[in-house]
Amino acid sequence: MQTVKMLRTKQFEQWLQEQTEIAVRYRKIEKSDLLEEYNTLKEVVESAEFQSKKTRLTTTRYADTQEGSTMALYKSLRWNTAVILYNLLKKEAWKAKPEVEQYLELAAQIQTPAFQEANAFWKNPKRWLTTPESQQEKRYNELVKHADIVFYFQHTAQEIAELESYKLTWAAEFETQMSGAWQTGFLYPSKAFKADHSHVGEGQAYVQGRNTHVANRMLTISTKKEKTTAAAWHPTKGMIMHEFAYTSDVWHTVEAVAPKSGVLQAKVRLAGKAKHILCLTKANAKKALHLLPADKQVKDAIYTLVWNEKEVINYVNNVEVSRSQNPLAGEALHLLMRSYLPENVKATGKMDIDWIRIYTK
Repeated sequence: MQTVKMLRTKQFEQWLQEQTEIAVRYRKIEKSDLLEEYNTLKEVVESAEFQSKKTRLTTTRYADTQEGSTMALYKSLRWNTAVILYNLLKKEAWKAKPEVEQYLELAAQIQTPAFQEANAFWKNPKRWLTTPESQQEKRYNELVKHADIVFYFQHTAQEIAELESYKLTWAAEFETQMSGAWQTGFLYPSKAFKADHSHVGEGQAYVQGRNTHVANRMLTISTKKEKTTAAAWHPTKGMIMHEFAYTSDVWHTVEAVAPKSGVLQAKVRLAGKAKHILCLTKANAKKALHLLPADKQVKDAIYTLVWNEKEVINYVNNVEVSRSQNPLAGEALHLLMRSYLPENVKATGKMDIDWIRIYTK
């Protein structure tokens, strides 16, 4: 997931999409006739027998072949005195001479179709290119450069298995208004606790979803300047009614997510000076696994949280920004998102979320 250089958000989103496409394409090629042909030809072309034949056909001199030797001997005998006299006089007695006898045998041999074919083959300096093996090698070299074959061997089975090991188990794409998977307020172990409340010491009241809207496939939580009186938790007085100068919203999911390990990812845009939280936590917990690192938030990014039983790792786009011990190891977790104003901070803000996805192995 981490690369050397931080990509822009759109580039990184494209990179994420490509990871899925890589696994799909790899498996398609893995089952293809093209790869089967490549593997078959590779075994043939790289075999000792094949390479030995190629070496012999490409390096052997014509003069060193049987056909070349035969033709050289035949040509030399043509100028032998006995052969010349035989060819001129045509006397049968000359046939008995060893030179003439050998000459006639060679003359008959080189006229046979088999010898002429073999001689033409070995005399051709490009003889290798006339063989079926050469065509196999040509096709193999074409496949070596084929885009699908190049792609396939740029990746490993282990890499693809790792990509495929992460399964999308939960997603919010915000195509419509907030669904039943989301509820306003905080999640508590008992319904007797009031979920929709704020905190004394923060500058905003939570208004049960009125500052949240979905449009153009995007969720927006706005922190606005407006006076209201709302329920707030006081550390010593408990739940009281409190006056606020600003309003915002808090949401949690009803479903829990896999507790042992996984990846939480979201595309988020932030504006204004309000603070924002998107995290995994448990009911009434004081700890959380924060997707948006408090000191590493940027205006437009894809945030990634990787967690396991030992640690949590945060990424902003493609760059690791923090690594720490998991304070909620083994717990069943749920999502919480909210915007807030720290004490004495007067500001507005907005958190836009394109999508949220959770992957588990």
